[in-house]
Amino acid sequence: MAVRLLERVPIDRIEERAEPVDLGRLLMLVVVGVFYLLGFVTRKTALMVGVLLGWVVAAVVEGWQDAGKPAEERRRARVA
Repeated sequence: MAVRLLERVPIDRIEERAEPVDLGRLLMLVVVGVFYLLGFVTRKTALMVGVLLGWVVAAVVEGWQDAGKPAEERRRARVA
């Protein structure tokens, strides 16, 4: 029964309508796509690391400045 179904498929008409695949262009597209994706992910990662580094630096500076204050002043700042 499956053979009869496959015999009904118009393979000749499908081949006429299908455009031939250019393997060189397809290979180039895959290679370029990999490098594009690598660049995209690298930039997004660098931006996230930059934001994270900014938060770390800000926290360290805040802690450094807070450590320079007298203990009495730090306690008053926490209560407010």
